[in-house]
Amino acid sequence: MRTRTYALPLLLAVALGVTACSGPPSSDEGFTKNGAFAVAINSDPGDLNPLTTNIVNAQIVGAYSYDSLLFVDPETVKPEAYLAESWTESPTEVTYTLRDGITCADGTPFTAETAAANLNWILDPANESPRRESVVPADATITAEGNTLTVTTTSPRPFMLYDLGSQQMVCDAGLADPSSLSAGSNGTGLFQIDDVVAGDSITLTRRDGYEWGPKDTTSSTEGVPKTVTIKIVPSPSTAANLLRSGGLNAAVVSGKDEERLGELTSMSSPTISGMIIYNHNAEMPTADADVRRALTQAIDLDTLTDILTEGKGERATSLLGEEPSLCSYDSIDGTLPTYDAEAAATALTGVKGAEITLIYDNSTASRSAAAEYVATQWEDAGVKVTLDGGDENYVLANTFAAEDPTKWTASLGLILQSGTPAIFPQYLSGPVPPDGTNFAGIENEAYVEAATAAADLAGDEACNTWRDAEAALFDAADLVPVSMTPFKMYFNGAESIIRPVGGYLPGAAIRVLS
Repeated sequence: MRTRTYALPLLLAVALGVTACSGPPSSDEGFTKNGAFAVAINSDPGDLNPLTTNIVNAQIVGAYSYDSLLFVDPETVKPEAYLAESWTESPTEVTYTLRDGITCADGTPFTAETAAANLNWILDPANESPRRESVVPADATITAEGNTLTVTTTSPRPFMLYDLGSQQMVCDAGLADPSSLSAGSNGTGLFQIDDVVAGDSITLTRRDGYEWGPKDTTSSTEGVPKTVTIKIVPSPSTAANLLRSGGLNAAVVSGKDEERLGELTSMSSPTISGMIIYNHNAEMPTADADVRRALTQAIDLDTLTDILTEGKGERATSLLGEEPSLCSYDSIDGTLPTYDAEAAATALTGVKGAEITLIYDNSTASRSAAAEYVATQWEDAGVKVTLDGGDENYVLANTFAAEDPTKWTASLGLILQSGTPAIFPQYLSGPVPPDGTNFAGIENEAYVEAATAAADLAGDEACNTWRDAEAALFDAADLVPVSMTPFKMYFNGAESIIRPVGGYLPGAAIRVLS
């Protein structure tokens, strides 16, 4: 049960998760030199260009080859030095002073000018990067002088330091030929991609001369692997088998397969594992807020949570399902309608006979069972339901990237989540595709008003206003965060010095054991 994500700035997910926090595992076995490390992801990541992807599996791969300006420690939520050694921030301006001596995998220098070129490439509308506005503000002015990168905006931008600081940075040759990054790499990271076999694996090799990794990691740090193989393993059972046999050194596994991994070290962090998103297209019955509320009222969300998480999770409390999160609040309590099947059936009287197509992730038995439960509840309320299941790429293709927006009515499996609330307006308001990324066609004036106000605030005041913005979405049942799941990354023969976040960790964090 893995989740597809768009993330620290955004996780667009088709189902994973993680809960209780633990520190890095410690080993008394010592580290091996020039070892090999194999890790699993649950689906083909597609295009690997970090300037043009929001898919988390692509970002997981990218974390081995590309560095960002800042590293955010998952335990403290505080920024630490990475490519940048120091920084400043104000509501409308951030600066990053880069380290001296940063080099790319191809041997060329990486400078503040190169960092500015990355952000300006994203900013250019002609490049159609989905990271424009979600990471790089559309009104940004980006300049470089010496070792200092400066980004200014015309209006306050909360969390801009973190958003820009998380962008994986490409080297000059990659900017000159972005297509070369689709199945390759050109960055400042510790590893560079050697080979990509679609649907099977990605292999990488450690580079020399790397001196700026998190926690003082360098190319010569003891335990850093010589080679990395990222295997595409859709089945949690297969991943568990490979972990037990040593065919994998690390993988995120959840559900019943965890019972076979009790002897292995694990690290975890919370992730939203269930979400219902309604299609607001005018041709859909779910364009009506009363219909959305009634459909939500027909579902016992506690029961749905138990099914989705196999009894191991809990109800979601906001869209901020990722740790670290820059705000902490409950925007769901008191907003969603209370479960009442009879009232839901009465409210849906006017739409009986209408057909609802529920797109869902069928990659695990629990997710299929969850979709069947939702369909049963809706049909008991008098609505005809068509279940349309597939893997996470299928869910994305038929919802977020659907060419025909009328082919789906609701989804169970597509997940929006992040550690920063300022990411969401691009996806939950504004123009619909192809002119924008508001894929569900949500029009919620109260949300836009609160989100606009929050963008001019800082600190607790900003977080409280973002909470109000989310509450407006849930009051209208525009979308429904359902569950959080304690997904864990298990290790065999290796460890990480940094807690993974949804399976994402810098490649420099890996240590292979003797």
